[in-house]
Amino acid sequence: MNNTHDLQFQVQNSDGTFSPAGHDAPLPVTTTAQPNNMVDSVLNQLSQSSHPVVIVFHILFKAAAVLLYLFANWFIGHSEGAFITWSVVCILLLAADFWVVKNVTGRLLVGLRWWNKVENDTTTWIFESAEQYQQQGGRPRYQVNPFDKNVFWTVLYATPFTWGVFFVMALVSFHWEWLLVDGLALALAGANVYGYYKCSTDQKARFERMMQQGAQQGAMAMMRHNVLSMLTGVQSSSSSATYV
Repeated sequence: MNNTHDLQFQVQNSDGTFSPAGHDAPLPVTTTAQPNNMVDSVLNQLSQSSHPVVIVFHILFKAAAVLLYLFANWFIGHSEGAFITWSVVCILLLAADFWVVKNVTGRLLVGLRWWNKVENDTTTWIFESAEQYQQQGGRPRYQVNPFDKNVFWTVLYATPFTWGVFFVMALVSFHWEWLLVDGLALALAGANVYGYYKCSTDQKARFERMMQQGAQQGAMAMMRHNVLSMLTGVQSSSSSATYV
């Protein structure tokens, strides 16, 4: 004798009898993996690059140095030995970033290179560009990718600005021990900015256009100020004459 303790439903037939209802087949359970939006976004952006690995290394050492500078005290501590440790590591990251940007990322991402040679105790600075090489009859091995170009210059200009802010904050808050790291970071980043600016005719042209636009805006503002001053003077003179 079988005892069933399961809950069962019965269906009334047309002749008035009842029969147990059949069980529906279980619905298939589908699981959809939730995509990591941040990772997907980064990968989609990198897919536009001709040199995604180079883009990563163009940002990697800079980001590591900034994060270490901001959060080292939370993880290492505030002792003098800890400060020396994270300062040395931060300086090594800055030096690695300077070397990578100067010798690798600038050449591959935007076709620019700057370097110096010493002959007879004389230092000669050389600024090269693939565009200039092509105009002289050479044949560059690649074309500059617009995405790579935008990332390169944006990150390059943002780096000294960031460390400049850190330098001012350390100066204002009297954290003199941080000024060494800030000053070194600012000098290295500024050297790369200056070197690549000297290489790039496009950046020079943009800077000249910005200066011209700024001069034009300044001249227009001065003209508006003079016109308003003249109108104000005329109005005040007429009102004085009326009261007299």
